[in-house]
Amino acid sequence: MLARVLALNPDFIVADEPTSSLDVSVQAQILNLIQDLKRELHLTLLFISHDLEVVRHMSDRIAVMYRGKIVEIGNTNDIFGYERHPYTNTLISPVSVGAIILDGDMNMKNASDYPCLSGCVFYQRCPFAAEICSKKEPGMIELEKGHWVACHFG
Repeated sequence: MLARVLALNPDFIVADEPTSSLDVSVQAQILNLIQDLKRELHLTLLFISHDLEVVRHMSDRIAVMYRGKIVEIGNTNDIFGYERHPYTNTLISPVSVGAIILDGDMNMKNASDYPCLSGCVFYQRCPFAAEICSKKEPGMIELEKGHWVACHFG
C-alpha cells in the first residue's frame, strides 16, 4: 500500500493505524521506513494511532482527541512532558508513572451513541470537572507558543 501511495508522489499522506495488525518486528521496520521516506521525500504525514509509544516515536506535533474533539495540541515533548488536559494526562499516565482510572459511562460503542451534550466533551469523566464544564464548551487556550489546550482550567 505504501508503494502505491508513493507512486503518486504526494506531499501529504494520511496514515490511519498503518501498523495496527502487524507483528512487532515488522511494525518497527515499517515505522522506520516511513520515517526515512518522510525525511528523504520531505513528506508531511498525518499519523493516526492509539499506540502512544508509536505516536511519540513518529511525531513532531501531536493532537489529542476525545470523542471527536481536539482537547490538546503541542509538540511531542510538551504532550509527553507537560500535558495539561486531564484526558491527555489519563492517556499518558499508563506510559509514564501509574495508570489513572476514569469514572463515568463508556459503555456506548460509538461516540455518536452519546447524546448531544453542552459543555466540555470530557466533563462527565474528568476528575476536576466543575459546574462550568457541564455548561460551556472550553475554547482552545495557548499555554505557550504552539501548545494549546481546551480546558477551562488550562
